[in-house]
Amino acid sequence: MNIKKKLSLGLADFEDIINKDKIYVDKTELIEKIMEMERKYYFLSRPRRFGKSLLISTLKNFFEGKKELFKDTYIHNSWDWDEKYPVIRLDLSRPKSQSSEKFEKSLNFHLDCIAESEFGFELKAKFSNDKLTELIENVCKNTGKEVVVLIDEYDKPILANVDNEKIATDIRDNVLKDVYGALKSVENSLKFVFITGVSKFAKTSIFSDLNNLVDLTIRDEFSTICGYTQKELEDYFKEFIIKGSEKQGISESDLLKLIKNWYNGYSWDGVNFLYNPYSILSFFDNNEFDNYWFETGTPSFLIAVIEKQNNVDVLFDKNLTLFGSFPNFDVKNLDLKTILLQSGYLTIKKKTINPGELTKYNLDIPNKEVRESLFSYILGSYIHRTGEDTYPIAKDMFRQLISVDELGFQRSLELLFKSINYSLHSKLNDMEAFYHILFLSWMRIIGFDIQGEVIQLKNRLDCLLIKDDYAIILELKYSESESLDKLLDKAIKQIKENGYYKPYQNKKTVIFVGIAFKNKEVKCKILTHT
Repeated sequence: MNIKKKLSLGLADFEDIINKDKIYVDKTELIEKIMEMERKYYFLSRPRRFGKSLLISTLKNFFEGKKELFKDTYIHNSWDWDEKYPVIRLDLSRPKSQSSEKFEKSLNFHLDCIAESEFGFELKAKFSNDKLTELIENVCKNTGKEVVVLIDEYDKPILANVDNEKIATDIRDNVLKDVYGALKSVENSLKFVFITGVSKFAKTSIFSDLNNLVDLTIRDEFSTICGYTQKELEDYFKEFIIKGSEKQGISESDLLKLIKNWYNGYSWDGVNFLYNPYSILSFFDNNEFDNYWFETGTPSFLIAVIEKQNNVDVLFDKNLTLFGSFPNFDVKNLDLKTILLQSGYLTIKKKTINPGELTKYNLDIPNKEVRESLFSYILGSYIHRTGEDTYPIAKDMFRQLISVDELGFQRSLELLFKSINYSLHSKLNDMEAFYHILFLSWMRIIGFDIQGEVIQLKNRLDCLLIKDDYAIILELKYSESESLDKLLDKAIKQIKENGYYKPYQNKKTVIFVGIAFKNKEVKCKILTHT
């Protein structure tokens, strides 16, 4: 079929998207709502590849008064386009940040380039915070207009070094804090400041001088400012949905269900659920389901935190909650739940407001893409196999479980455990937790929904795995001294005594599975409940 407008995959420049007649999902109604607030300093946190840079670019063209670019948008006929302002756009993913000294030097260079190439003058100040002050004041003086400052990836220099606390804190405390403080010192020269990034640091740690910073991150009215809603998906990408259904050989409604399961589910208010633009554009470009967003890069410090804590309880907790405001990122005390939430591996699924109490947020993994990718990544940090290698084994293990093929499942387990990086043993003081993380991550890759009681990885583990018409009850046992057979007998006995199978025995095929670990050995026992 003939597609009228092309996808904007890989593009984050508003002017480029419009001039090349690419699809632009209109967010200008929300930009108008920001303008109606009549505040000066704004902040927005969203995961990577979620449209933050495009939003910054849209704001730049908006304030520069490029009316012709907005002719097909909501704001075109409701804004006074004679109001034009000089714009300073600063992308902090560009300066080098291997140390605070390198970052300061590189940031100085970028500020000098902006002053010379965009505004035609040289900066005389020595330090980056003074350079930014000088840049803003001179632009304001030379144009006679208040200045708009747009900062993208404000936290990149910190996140790039978050596994090195000294460098991260040096950059934060000795460079960035002063740079952002400079924005307050020239308040009278500023019209509008918008700052975006992945993480949300406490105002006292980095924005201490910007005490009037408006945080839009979880404000309900701006929950859809980045990402695509279901309506936007179906309205803007109708032709691609038709093409995709033809390629997949299924109806449009069935395709939409699959797309929603794979790529929808991100939310910052528990009401509006969104698609990651990069993932959905990549799907429409290829017409094949894949883990597009995850493959663009995973925070290196994520696995470092998991390995250090040797505990991923939050990923198996069906009642994971957050109370009050969006949590702050703390370099000196890396909390896995906060990291996962801010980087997009967890999201808000429900928001509950009770009068007189802190707002309650229920959290969960957004969708199939993130779930499978995240657990594959965790598993991959412990074994020497890629996702391509592990997928066939995962398919075999599911077939072996539902067919009660104990011998085949045993062989698959042994194949898996041969790949374990046992050099980790010297670093881990709780091998039972290590094996639980490993095996449960594997089960999530296979496609099981892990339910039941809140899982305590470092104590007793009772786990119910649900998939299709099967309910599989697992008990994992670890010991450095007892025999594997004895551990398996204990596991099966405990499954029966706990009675997790009872709600399912009349509706599903119930299978008991005991898995025992001892040093580098593993053994299983599988039987059907009758």
